[in-house]
Amino acid sequence: MNREPMRDKAVLLMEETGCDRGEAELALQLCGYDLQAAVQAVPRLFQNIGILKGRFCARSESLYGLWLVILNLREKRLLRARAVISYNPAVYATELEQHWFDFEARLYACRLWAGSLQPLSQEVEAVLAELFDSKEARGFYGEEPVEESEFHELERLLARRLGGSVDLQVRQDVLDMGQFQEVRPRGDGDHEGPVKPGRRSRASEKNAGPLILQIAVEADPEGVPAGELSSGDHIPVSISDTRDIGRYLAKLLGAKGPDGAAPLLAPVEAIEQGEREVLVRVRFSAGVCGDVSLPPDLKVRVERKPGGQPWWKKIFGG
Repeated sequence: MNREPMRDKAVLLMEETGCDRGEAELALQLCGYDLQAAVQAVPRLFQNIGILKGRFCARSESLYGLWLVILNLREKRLLRARAVISYNPAVYATELEQHWFDFEARLYACRLWAGSLQPLSQEVEAVLAELFDSKEARGFYGEEPVEESEFHELERLLARRLGGSVDLQVRQDVLDMGQFQEVRPRGDGDHEGPVKPGRRSRASEKNAGPLILQIAVEADPEGVPAGELSSGDHIPVSISDTRDIGRYLAKLLGAKGPDGAAPLLAPVEAIEQGEREVLVRVRFSAGVCGDVSLPPDLKVRVERKPGGQPWWKKIFGG
C-alpha cells in the first residue's frame, strides 16, 4: 500500500509558530505530542524551561564527557538527561556556546565514535537523573542564575564514578531570555557577561526533517488495540531497521534486559488511520523517530499517564 510520508509535527509547529526545531520538539514533548496544544502553548511555554550543558574530563583516567539536562523550573522536575563518556579527547573539544539542540545532536554523534563507553555513559545519565531529581538540586530550579557552588556535588559524583578528579565546565541556557551564562567551577577564567546564541537557518531545519527508522512492536493480548492509540501514549518498540544507521542507533539507544536487548519505551508522536492499517510514529530522541504499520485490531502494551488536566492547561488554560 502506497501512502505519502507522515508529516513531521515539529515542522508543522515550526511553520505555525516560528520556533526552531529544538524548541518545537521540546514543546511537543511537554504537551504530550498534542500539536494543537503545543501551538497554543509555545508563546509562553519556555519561560519555565532551563537547560544546563557541560563538558568534563578526568585526565588521570583519560576520560572525556559531555552532558545535558533540561529542567522544568516551574514544576521543579527533570525533563531530560543525556551524557556521553569517551576515551576520545575530541569529545571535550565540543563548544558549549552552540545552540542546545545542536549540542544534544553532537552528544549523540559522539556516542557513535570509536572510544565511546556506552554502559558508562548510561550510568552517568542515571547519576544526572538522580541528582537533578533530588532535594539537593533545588538550587538549580530557581529564577536566579545557578551559582558555581551548586555544581560541587555534581563534580563529586562524577569523580567518584570515573575514578579520578574531574575538571568541569558548564553553561546555563534560559530559553525565554535567549541568553547563556557560563559557569566554570575550576576557575578557568572569567566570563564577560551573557552571550546571545546564534540562530540557525529555519529553512535548513525544515528541509532536514527527522531521521525515520523502521521499528517493530510486539503483540500483547492484554493490551490496547493499535487503532485506539493516542499521541502521548508510551509503547515498547524495537528498532528493526537494517540500514547501517539503524544498527548504530539500535546499539546507541537500546536498553539491556536480563536476556539481552530489551524493547525501548517510546512516546507515540502521531497516529495516521488507514483503511486496513494504522501508521504509528514514535519519538526516540531529538531528530530521531520510528514508524511502523499495524493492523488496527492488534493489541499492544501501552503506558498512559494518570488522567486529569495536562500541566500546560493548568498553567495556560484553554
